[in-house]
Amino acid sequence: MVKNTLQFMQGQGLSLPLLLDAIFYGDGGCHSDHLVQYQRTALMVSDELPGILDRWYTPPQRGKGHQGGRPQGARRILDTFAEKVIKSRVDREMKSIAQLFISPPNELSEEQLTGVKFDKLIGECQSGAPTMWNIFRHAAYTPKQDAHNTHKNPDMVVLSMISQCQYMRSHRRGRVAKLWAIYLKACGTSARAFDAIHTLGLTMSHKWTSTAYRTLSKHAMETLRQRIQQAPYIISHDNLNVPLRVFSQREHHQSHFMSGCAGTIWILPEIAMLPPGTNRLLQQHRAEMSKEPFAFEEVLKGNPDADRRMREQNIYLILSVLLDSPDFQEYAHRDDPILQRPPPVHQLPHGKDHTIEQYILETAPIEEASYDGNDKVVEEWFRQLGLDSTDEKIRTGLERVLVWIGDQMTVDRLRGLWRYRFEDDNSFDRMDYMIPTFGWFHLVMAFAVSLHRQYLGTSAAVGKLKQAFDILNRKGLLTPGSKGPFWNDLDDALRHISEGHFRTCWLTITGKEKLEELKEKSPEELRGFAIRILEEYASRAAIVKLQASLPAGKQDLVKEQHIMWNSDVLPYLNLTDAMKYGDVGRMEDLLPTLMFRFAGGKNPKYTVEVMELWQQLHREWPEDVRNFVREHCWLINRSGKPDGFLAIDLGQEQNIKDIKVTYRSLGPGARFEYLHDISPAIPALRTVQRHVEGEFKTLARGARHGTVSKEEDVKTLTKQYLANKLYITEAGRKPKASDEKMEDVITAGADNLERNNVIANWWKARCFPRSATEMW
Repeated sequence: MVKNTLQFMQGQGLSLPLLLDAIFYGDGGCHSDHLVQYQRTALMVSDELPGILDRWYTPPQRGKGHQGGRPQGARRILDTFAEKVIKSRVDREMKSIAQLFISPPNELSEEQLTGVKFDKLIGECQSGAPTMWNIFRHAAYTPKQDAHNTHKNPDMVVLSMISQCQYMRSHRRGRVAKLWAIYLKACGTSARAFDAIHTLGLTMSHKWTSTAYRTLSKHAMETLRQRIQQAPYIISHDNLNVPLRVFSQREHHQSHFMSGCAGTIWILPEIAMLPPGTNRLLQQHRAEMSKEPFAFEEVLKGNPDADRRMREQNIYLILSVLLDSPDFQEYAHRDDPILQRPPPVHQLPHGKDHTIEQYILETAPIEEASYDGNDKVVEEWFRQLGLDSTDEKIRTGLERVLVWIGDQMTVDRLRGLWRYRFEDDNSFDRMDYMIPTFGWFHLVMAFAVSLHRQYLGTSAAVGKLKQAFDILNRKGLLTPGSKGPFWNDLDDALRHISEGHFRTCWLTITGKEKLEELKEKSPEELRGFAIRILEEYASRAAIVKLQASLPAGKQDLVKEQHIMWNSDVLPYLNLTDAMKYGDVGRMEDLLPTLMFRFAGGKNPKYTVEVMELWQQLHREWPEDVRNFVREHCWLINRSGKPDGFLAIDLGQEQNIKDIKVTYRSLGPGARFEYLHDISPAIPALRTVQRHVEGEFKTLARGARHGTVSKEEDVKTLTKQYLANKLYITEAGRKPKASDEKMEDVITAGADNLERNNVIANWWKARCFPRSATEMW
């Protein structure tokens, strides 16, 4: 039949190519003919058509009786046709999804960068460009891999290919390339590597990225100027020391050390907004209530409620030493209410609604260690914030209340300026709007150093710090310092040594050889032991009781000193725990203890700081200001987690680290001007980094250092303390050397404050009336 048809066509002068050309729109007369239309449609929708095309592309082998290879078929023609069709389809799909990658050159912001959601973008590309997606995916991932590999997913690779293609077609389609450029620059990618990656179309150029940093900084500062007009805020600043090096020395071009100042504006939740008129109320209250100092007798006498709360916290801390030990992880009654954390005194709220915003100011090349330097710094911050006009100065002087936070030196300089200007013409010049407040992180550091000085001892004195440093091989802790990892290492050491002491107390008071033997005890029994440890081994009352139990001249001075250590380290553990969990009420309860410690521990500067805070909390600040400072100016929470609180000055130190190290350029073009320009962009860079790492599920990688187990160190200390019977009374026991006897700084501090004119001298320097004139 086929041969007959072909012979008939040949007789009609018609070949198969001519016939097909005529039927498929090659002849005008055949376009609308019903018979031709019917046959044409039948072929187009037939089940045979795919097979026909497939055999055209790959004809079957010839039979055995025929010589020659496989017929060529229409492979070359179909390849050319398919390429044309695919190119046309890709062009259409590239245009259809182009809007997903469009990012105009003049638009760059944190919100735009973090708006790139890769999962969403993948889904949109799959639906908007299915042909291109499937081709790229097939090229990257074979069907065999797809069937067997459960870990790899080529979707991000395919998306990257499409992004590269979009960016190569138009630089306006660089939405993903911009995100990668900012992220890689924030991660410290070098300029050479950057330009190599840019050549591949993955990122923008290094030049663009450097300009983008400045654009982000400019946008951040513009946003900040708007935010401070709408929301409550506080300010912190600290010195910044940066070594600037050169690669070609000249007389005017030398490596040198640059001192500057970094500042941060912390935007508070709306609930923190002070009522209108607070500024005037503060000035009136200050003038009226600053005529007399606080009553030291009340501090010395103490607050029974605060004492009761601290006692409960101390019992809990002693219990925690036992419950957190590896031997007690399987204790059946861990969740018993009697073993839980005591209720907070004044707990700050947490959660996303209570996280704080931060804006880093442009780093200023001003040395802030002096009074003049701090004066210039305050002036510079007002200039950057747009608060330096006459109208804004009047508003600041008469309406605003600005809490200024820093380390002890910064706060001392600001307070000195505030006092020095007491007779200036108006509230702004007198700095009446300002409340200088010390940062609690630096206070904790001073607390740790005070314990270090008091209990360092010698290598021969078992139970003292130096001896523990030696046997635990803790380096660099013999001399107090403020740079490098000293404080972090000291904090770890204090915690581990205190844990060794309290484990020794648990084993001594229960008569057990191992902590795990106590798992048979009920929660009530464990709490009873913890109370006994506090009363017999960790309080000033325990020292008095021990002294009364032995005759004169037969005192156990060694045990007394270790009881005093436990008594003194508990407030340190209590304070750091309160700060971690946002219990500002507990922090306030500890102020008298801190005052006594600094007064007796030869730290007059922090003695003054604690007295200033006590004076203001109990006399000079109206209630709204007291609550504002307590609830918003001591701790911040950037994560929203219940244990995510930290001191504001620690947040400032972290910002300085990012300015000096994390986001600093180290090349020959690195200058202080660069730090000045890019500092405001740092919060955006952090956000972009977290966003990208969150998208790729790598957020936790490298976010913090791994913590080496402390257990072996604590066991070593506990074993030695038990062997030396530190908490078993031995009449007449004395330290081996005279320099091993530790001073009771708490008692000495109370005595200094009461008898040595410490309060009187402090008051003399601040008890003078301030001018109230307003001449603008």
